[in-house]
Amino acid sequence: MRRSAPESKNLTTKGFFRYFIPHKVFKQIYEMGKIRCCLPLVFLLLIQKVSLQDVQAVVGDTVILPCSNSHEALLGKVSVFWRFGDTITVYDIMDSSVNFDEQATSYKNRVDSFPAEWTKGNFSIKLRDVRKSDGGTYTCFLLNVNAKNKVQLTVKDRPVTPTDSNSRNGDVRRRPDRLSLLFAFLLGCSLLCA
Repeated sequence: MRRSAPESKNLTTKGFFRYFIPHKVFKQIYEMGKIRCCLPLVFLLLIQKVSLQDVQAVVGDTVILPCSNSHEALLGKVSVFWRFGDTITVYDIMDSSVNFDEQATSYKNRVDSFPAEWTKGNFSIKLRDVRKSDGGTYTCFLLNVNAKNKVQLTVKDRPVTPTDSNSRNGDVRRRPDRLSLLFAFLLGCSLLCA
């Protein structure tokens, strides 16, 4: 007679997978019992391919966070999960449809993707109105090909540009320099002519 695994191990397994997979998808897989028997295999598949890219943005701008799989064509329905810090849901594509059910409120109405590019393996997202708090590591999980892409987003403050009043002050400071040069030139000419 086979003994089933203790419930505590199932909770550990459940916790591990909940970390990577949205609740609805996880619940369906877990209830089918597939997670209990293949944890080591799935874990290896999840970490099979990893890439890291650095992206820089300025506060208030729009930035593209790249995620692509150019090595193999993606046929059928695809599932891709974007996470910030591995746990905060940024953007989900489930069975080739966008799913906002678990999207963090800080990303609502600020993230888009390019559905026409999905069949080409491009799952990049566009993040609008970049905030300082958006800086950090983003992970794009490509479930269909067992790969993940990591993007390190560095957010810089917007450079301060001089206002009109500062520009005028700058011009005022330059005039004495020009006037001094003119005065020195005229003085030199008068000394040479004398």
